[in-house]
Amino acid sequence: DQRMRQARAGYYGLTTFLDDNVGAVLGALGEAGLSDETTVIYTSDHGDMIGNHGLWAKSYMFEDSVGIPMIVSGPGVPAGQTVDAPVSLVDIYPTAVEGVGATLNDHEQTLPGDSLVRMAGGYRPERTVLSEYHDGGSITGFFMIRHGQWKYIHYAGYDPQLFNLDADPDELSDLGTSPDHADVRAECEVALRAVVDPDAVNARAFADQADKIAALGGEDAVRNMATFGYTPVPGAT
Repeated sequence: DQRMRQARAGYYGLTTFLDDNVGAVLGALGEAGLSDETTVIYTSDHGDMIGNHGLWAKSYMFEDSVGIPMIVSGPGVPAGQTVDAPVSLVDIYPTAVEGVGATLNDHEQTLPGDSLVRMAGGYRPERTVLSEYHDGGSITGFFMIRHGQWKYIHYAGYDPQLFNLDADPDELSDLGTSPDHADVRAECEVALRAVVDPDAVNARAFADQADKIAALGGEDAVRNMATFGYTPVPGAT
């Protein structure tokens, strides 16, 4: 319990430090007289479990990890508006293009992202929002979609998970093998495969990883590597 409190305190310290820096950026915009004409997007690439579900780090599809802040302000964005439609980091690209007054070309219009400003104004795209993971020594790739009230997580070669986020926002009741929800799972899998072929992508990811391991000298060489080039902790070289 003590280590958990310390770890969470450290995480909250990091977020406090980040908040302070966000304040500095917004303050600089205000001092430059640019606040009213600048679109600001506050987001992240992932969350962290910080002990919830008994788990740590980011390599999971629970909301603590896969749910991220997506706060937008600026021209054309209604103040205080909350959008309940799932959004994704792929939405930032068309939002940025729109924000600088450019237009998407024919190819870009086929990409999965949608303008966050448009969605803040009431637009609701018909789409499936996807997240996937292949890293961190995982034994298989896994793919998550939001499909209405349902979160469906597909593990290549393993049983899926299914959560009703309306009735179970804390994701405590896994319906992934529930006989009563077989039709929902089938519908979700169809929606997933309309976006990505999970088996083909899983196989390609493992093949790419094997090639990288071979290029680094094999599994033993990788295990004995001192670093993979991560940013060092303070005081380290």
